[in-house]
Amino acid sequence: MNRGRTTSGLTRRAFGLGALAASATPVLGAGPARASALSAASLIPASGAHFGAYNYIGDDTGLSGPEPLESKIGHTLGINHCFQMYDASPPLVRMRTDIAAGRIPMLSWAAGDTARLRAILAGTHDTWIDGQARALGALGAPLLLRFTWEFDLRYTDTGLFKEVWQYVHGRFAAPAPQVAFVWCPTWRAYRETAKAEPFYPGSAYVDWIGADGYARPRLEEPAYDYRPFTLMFDAAHAFALARGKPFIVGETGVHRSDTHPVQAAWLGAAHSAVKESFPGLKALVYFHRDGTDADAHWRVTVPDRGAAQRAFAAIAADPYFNP
Repeated sequence: MNRGRTTSGLTRRAFGLGALAASATPVLGAGPARASALSAASLIPASGAHFGAYNYIGDDTGLSGPEPLESKIGHTLGINHCFQMYDASPPLVRMRTDIAAGRIPMLSWAAGDTARLRAILAGTHDTWIDGQARALGALGAPLLLRFTWEFDLRYTDTGLFKEVWQYVHGRFAAPAPQVAFVWCPTWRAYRETAKAEPFYPGSAYVDWIGADGYARPRLEEPAYDYRPFTLMFDAAHAFALARGKPFIVGETGVHRSDTHPVQAAWLGAAHSAVKESFPGLKALVYFHRDGTDADAHWRVTVPDRGAAQRAFAAIAADPYFNP
């Protein structure tokens, strides 16, 4: 989704293509993967859902630091979401810290443009893929991997995309079996553009099905004006249920407006909706960073201890979101 420009002036869509890297940094091998005590399937809670966030701490490479946000809400988050450009190394130190703290690491890993997808399928980047798999496998803990997320906004060749997804998934099977592959387009792929099905690589290659969606002011389009959680994610949730997969909201946010403050109410309604109407939703992840666009202010900690922050904290503290 277009979250607006970030405070560095770069769009998240460009970030997804790996455009923010200052230099090409190969992924370093991490030796043979240790045997994991837990499988990827262990990430799926029997009841309730994990709650987490990407929390911007001034690092424009995509590193998330949950601790300042946790301090404000008085609760540890269940998932810490980081981004990784295709020409950068995975944030292993951060991920180890999260594992030690009891958080599930979620990594959104960019693949690049269509030309690079073709090169991946040709085997040109096998060293890159295998290095990533070894590094993540060596963490010895289950984690979520959103490979080339929001692909419905980036690519048009659905056949190529599916082949690349299957190819990368296959190369992870032996060195990193505890990595859960999260297939995550935008909410519109399910509800409006009919892109979800053509991009789906098959249930054998997908562990979680997700969607991204943001609520922002659209006074000129009432159907999209602070669109409710249910009307963004209902079709995506149904798609996941039909395929027997856990559903994750990989990114979401609600705009903070001084003149029309609905952030707290939207979060409260989403809190209730998940518990009442989304039994297959097993993870909810917030995008906690303001952009420079006028309708892309997602942080809930402004003002500190305000209504939105309290609504966010109520989700984090709810036993349902602490499975």
